[in-house]
Amino acid sequence: MSDTSQLKTDQDESADSQKGKKRDRSASEERLIAAGIEIFSKHGYDGSTTKLIAKKADVNESLIGRYFDGKEGLLLTIVERFIEEIRTEELAYPPQDTLAAELSKYVDFKVGKSHDRDCLGKIIICQCLTDNKFRKKALERIPMFADPKLIERLERLQKMGQIKEGVTLDEIAEEIETYLHGAFLFDLILSETPEEIVTKNALRFINHYTAGIGKS
Repeated sequence: MSDTSQLKTDQDESADSQKGKKRDRSASEERLIAAGIEIFSKHGYDGSTTKLIAKKADVNESLIGRYFDGKEGLLLTIVERFIEEIRTEELAYPPQDTLAAELSKYVDFKVGKSHDRDCLGKIIICQCLTDNKFRKKALERIPMFADPKLIERLERLQKMGQIKEGVTLDEIAEEIETYLHGAFLFDLILSETPEEIVTKNALRFINHYTAGIGKS
């Protein structure tokens, strides 16, 4: 074999090795994230140890520090994953023909989905309230956002003439998200208000909110 051929073979083997390592790391990260969700939800943040998480994921405990910079970094990564899922999830109801109807369906859908993230949400909020460093990191890595799916629906309604002129769609989406975050924190988590009452209160808020910006 010529020197050139040998060099190419060595380069190919090195590239294959790197790809294999990337696949192994990706698989380990996914197992740790899945294990972290389960362990954090079951034991809370303080009760969850890297040993428990690694055992559940069936990987070396040191990988949590290597891949996520520790337990805190793993939780932040999990939160980022949930936020991305929220940003990309499709709205499971057809577009409505009025602003009031659209926002009513939206809050009903979001309140109904909140129980899927209830345990993890409680852990994140508790950490933010009790650990200032965690709160700062969370705000840096997980910025607030207006739901792009809702904005798409609002753009459709605006073209239909169902939203008054001069109203900013981003502001509508942001204000609805702010209301929902408050309802999730104070009603669902702190007060443990039944979901149907939270939904009823949200719909009443939407009726008042849309009275001045929507067209009947």
